[in-house]
Amino acid sequence: MSAADPAKIQVFRERLHQEWTGDRTVAAWRKWHAQIAAFTRGATEALLEAAQLHPGQRVLELACGVGDPALSIAEEIAPSGRVTATDLGPGMMSLAEELAHKKGLTNIEFREANAESLPFPDASYDRLTCRFGIMFFPDLPRALRECLRVLKPGGRAVFVAWGKKEQPFATTTAGIILKHLPVPPPPPDPDGPSLFMFGERGRLRRALEGAGFASVHEEDRIVAGRWQLSLEEYWEQFTEVAAPFRPLLDQLTPGKLAEAKAESLATLKKFWNGKELNMPLEIVIGSATRP
Repeated sequence: MSAADPAKIQVFRERLHQEWTGDRTVAAWRKWHAQIAAFTRGATEALLEAAQLHPGQRVLELACGVGDPALSIAEEIAPSGRVTATDLGPGMMSLAEELAHKKGLTNIEFREANAESLPFPDASYDRLTCRFGIMFFPDLPRALRECLRVLKPGGRAVFVAWGKKEQPFATTTAGIILKHLPVPPPPPDPDGPSLFMFGERGRLRRALEGAGFASVHEEDRIVAGRWQLSLEEYWEQFTEVAAPFRPLLDQLTPGKLAEAKAESLATLKKFWNGKELNMPLEIVIGSATRP
């Protein structure tokens, strides 16, 4: 994002908070968290690999949601390392805390925090990670400067984002919904957050370099997305957890919604092997260090 209108950025902030901290979203993620964690395990493993984690490190996780991958990071850096996991609101983090307790993890703490104004001192962390959160930073340059600030010199940041929009993860669900809307939605604001904004090659690299990071690396990767429940449950999960798309679903009449569901299930069958859904997920991995 360039020097965008502050009023516009505030609108983005309010929408983000409403979409991702509301009771409806929190309840959906609580319901489906285990299946989503398994489906996106490849993205988590890619982040863990790129982060170059070692026991004893201090790690800051942004947009931790229900705890994936913060809980995995805590296990990687135990016993002497420590994770601070942050999110915009307490709703999803309350489940992450429950899961950490069940796993017996004592080296993780949870804090409400906004990436644009992190409540931590300069040079506090060896690593900073964020999986599928950077696409939603309302003021991206400001948030990345904050990420740089809280890293120690030589500290490493790793961001995982969705790749291009023209991939099965989108075309089997959101893409079909868009076709059935009574009125096409306006194009996304080029200055605003969007789910697939880093599908534009080089955009994540340029954002990190612009914030002052060094040794910036951007990599496109395809990982396997495995869903072991039914296709009907995959559709149900999408309609409940995909906060940015729920307003579009609400525009559909019952008849149009049924048509969209039938078309989605038919498309998803291409990735069904009789036991599980196995879908290629296209992600972007951005890594960089603080000079």
